[in-house]
Amino acid sequence: MSLSSQGHTVTTADVPSSKRSSRKELVDHSLYPPFLKQMDAKLPDYVREGDIEYPFEETNGVGDENRIRGNWNTKTEYMLAAVGFTFGIGNLWRFPFLIFQHGGVAFFIPYLIALVVAALPMFFMEMVLGQFSSLAAISVWNVVPLFKGVGVAMVLISAIVAVYLNIVSAWSLFYFFNSISFSLPWSNCANSWSGLNCSLGTRISCTESNGTLLVNGSCIIQQANTTIVISGTNPQSIPSLRYFHVWTSFIAFKLGAYSEDVLMLSNGFTQVGTLNWYLGICVLLSWLAVFACLFQGVKSSGKVVYVVVVLPFIIMIVLLARLLTLEGSRVALWHFLRPDWFVLRDLTVWGEAAVHAFYSVSCCIGGLYTTSSYNRFHNNLFKDIWVILTVDVLTSLVCCVLTFSAIGFTCFEFSISLDKFQIRDGAHLIFVFLAEALAGVPVAPLYTGLFFLMVVLIVHSTQLFVVETIVTSLCDEFPERLRRFRRHVLVVVCASFILLSMPFCLSAGLYWLLLLAKFTITWPLVVIAFLECMAISWVYGVDNLLDNIKWMTGSYPPCYIFWKILWKFVCPMAYLSILCFLWLDWHSVSYENYVFPYWTSLLGWAISIFPLLFIPIVAVAQICSARGTLAQRWATVLNPDDSWGPALAVHRAEQFPLQIPEARRLLIPPEVEVLGSQAVCDEKEGGPAENSRDTTRPLSSALSIKSKGATPINPLATFERETAI
Repeated sequence: MSLSSQGHTVTTADVPSSKRSSRKELVDHSLYPPFLKQMDAKLPDYVREGDIEYPFEETNGVGDENRIRGNWNTKTEYMLAAVGFTFGIGNLWRFPFLIFQHGGVAFFIPYLIALVVAALPMFFMEMVLGQFSSLAAISVWNVVPLFKGVGVAMVLISAIVAVYLNIVSAWSLFYFFNSISFSLPWSNCANSWSGLNCSLGTRISCTESNGTLLVNGSCIIQQANTTIVISGTNPQSIPSLRYFHVWTSFIAFKLGAYSEDVLMLSNGFTQVGTLNWYLGICVLLSWLAVFACLFQGVKSSGKVVYVVVVLPFIIMIVLLARLLTLEGSRVALWHFLRPDWFVLRDLTVWGEAAVHAFYSVSCCIGGLYTTSSYNRFHNNLFKDIWVILTVDVLTSLVCCVLTFSAIGFTCFEFSISLDKFQIRDGAHLIFVFLAEALAGVPVAPLYTGLFFLMVVLIVHSTQLFVVETIVTSLCDEFPERLRRFRRHVLVVVCASFILLSMPFCLSAGLYWLLLLAKFTITWPLVVIAFLECMAISWVYGVDNLLDNIKWMTGSYPPCYIFWKILWKFVCPMAYLSILCFLWLDWHSVSYENYVFPYWTSLLGWAISIFPLLFIPIVAVAQICSARGTLAQRWATVLNPDDSWGPALAVHRAEQFPLQIPEARRLLIPPEVEVLGSQAVCDEKEGGPAENSRDTTRPLSSALSIKSKGATPINPLATFERETAI
């Protein structure tokens, strides 16, 4: 038997035996897919004439499922992209500090509990909505149009995060370039920018600086006809800190015009200073790298993740193996593995664990929507979330071991007790402490260069998908105008961010960056998480969300009652608790001994509130644009938009085939549909229509496919698989 359609012939002989056997499992070899058997409707009674390859699912997985928007080439690309986006710089410079400050391994208990209670549910929810709708941060809120401003706030915060990450990437890039030398610039005090207070902590450092080490531990250095006597190891004057302050704030410190006034970081928030062109060039290079990686969308970024995500893990293992062989590292690791259970009595520890767990999975900035929106519709994302979060936690653990090994080596070199040793989180941990520790390792330029290359790649992988979130969100929200010009949108976005990043290369740029990070990338994300959870759990409905999961994966997630309780009750309370902790633990911004002026706090609050203002503004706009009475408008904005659902008609037809025109043509071929409509018209007019076919025969007879004496009708030929709705 064969069916001819549009010049193509499909025969049962062309179908592999395995597929023919699978088709025979269907009842009576029906031409309809299994889901149609569950419909409460009388379907046309076609004559069964053999097996037909049904085009609803791609069996080979080759090519894009959504040809308009595109998909990840492979599942591996998606997993690497999600891991690269989730594992950010905070896991490297924040988590080890928290472990060091709060009881070592004991901190893992509140952290893991908070991860399951506060982070995992939101992580899962965003990935489900992104994959189900194939939409990014703004358009995905067609699920509840009243809360579409939440998506706008996400994109605005993503823009701030992109600028912030770019500056950190530029710092790391600068350090990487300066590590390519025989001697690290911050490894000794024999530099014109080192100043009179530069402190050396080891005998080797004093010797390498052509100094004389006295019995009392002081070091005498002859420099520029001046004898410098250095005693003690004041952490605020070590070469790495001095180097960090110099190059992040001033133009061309290598040009020779040095004085105490121009070498130090600017003394105030308003002392703008001059532009550091070295840092500006690194900013430009970083944005050019982002543009190149995103030029082809997920097709290019999917290839890049094999380098920017996999290579940092390889470097991390190499550095870990080297640091574990150094003196003092094992003592510090024992200190790390010896838990202090009494810290669990402190509510502050639980608050810090909840805050970091929430931030560590990169929720509420739109990146999870974006990465999952390029998945195939039937991807089993429930398994994905466990793999991604497991990798994130294990990598954070490796970062802790790496940091503690460096702490042990530093304490051994400086003869400092671990109990008295103190570190700071943030940029100080990477660019001051770890830079200083690696400078004392044999073959220091090699390992230091590898370390800062790792930092560059970690930041770059997160930055890639933050920028992709902004571009994709704009193109999804305005598909008719922007989707065809996606590269132009990318050019405009990257060029704008280059201009926005340059002010942070000034002398006061570090202060501005700290203010931005303190106010914008903290509590506003928790507010967004609370609103997002309430909108999806209570307005859209947890049951609908679980049905969407079953639609995609074929089954509900295990222990779905557990997920319902988390989404509806536990998560909102957790986010309110985190928000209260952040506000009660609030303190003014400071750096070193400099406390920011009071008016900078007002400026910071204004910046943090600005993205959130779009939530009520867009809500009012949605209500005003709706039609009908006030009650009807509320019903419109609180219910999913008509366009909400899978992007492809083929996937919508799996649940609602009679509502999809393309699927209706599978059930009622055009010729028969016209015949049926003519019969209805004749009945209304009270007589048969002229020049019409014989309507006296049963409709089931008209719907039959004759195998003899007539060209058979293939109802599948009129269905275009890539049709997007």
